[in-house]
Amino acid sequence: MEGVFIGVLCLSGCLTFSTCLLHQYHFVSDAKTWTEAQSYCREKYTDLATVENTEEMRKLNVLSAADHSSTVWIGLYSHIDWKWSDGFNQSGAEYRSWFGKDPNYVNANQFCVAMKTTGAWIDNFCHDQIPFVCYRGTLEDSDFELVNEAKTWSEAQKHCREHYTDLATVRNDADNNKIRNLNPLIWAWIGLYRDLQIYWSDGSNYSFSSWYQGDNPLGSMKVVCGVADLENGGKWKLFSCEERKPFVCYSLRGWCFLE
Repeated sequence: MEGVFIGVLCLSGCLTFSTCLLHQYHFVSDAKTWTEAQSYCREKYTDLATVENTEEMRKLNVLSAADHSSTVWIGLYSHIDWKWSDGFNQSGAEYRSWFGKDPNYVNANQFCVAMKTTGAWIDNFCHDQIPFVCYRGTLEDSDFELVNEAKTWSEAQKHCREHYTDLATVRNDADNNKIRNLNPLIWAWIGLYRDLQIYWSDGSNYSFSSWYQGDNPLGSMKVVCGVADLENGGKWKLFSCEERKPFVCYSLRGWCFLE
């Protein structure tokens, strides 16, 4: 039988919603940073909210029906660790030439980097098939070459390693200008990428997701934290962990009514 959601006003100033599922959610209206919210939840409950299935998403969204329409911290966080395909990590490895608001991590699914004809970089969907730039020789004496074949980032990496040295590593303006001047460069893969590094505060396995289908500006941040946007169906977005927001905790204690 279907569970009926109920709300109980707590003395602590939170609003609690429970159902027959394992996680009982607790809305806390005090605005805190993500780390402060995590500490609060671990002290008062179990941890910041973990959401593992569509039913728990529905349960979280009940908060918006109680006039708590805002972005609220949940237990989601991500490390942003850009790496070069050839493993380069010396002086120049941190060089970037991002375009506009990139990296903007559209749909929480952009992990590979391409260069536009202007020389500006964008983060992009790794499965897109576009031309790519390889290099041969050593980084100190790089010879870049545009391969005008449409391949995914992984396919491009494999091709470069088989026929050249690797996908292009770009260490400075000089390298960037060499690639930009390749003709006809419209946009093409380079060797910068990052792995999926998304975690839950309580250590739960990241398998279920419900991301907002739009921009998640990352800028130069190394760690970003997740919110549920209660004005947008509870969809998840990423923000600086230092922003102050209300938040949702969970506990393993709870009860429910059945019809």
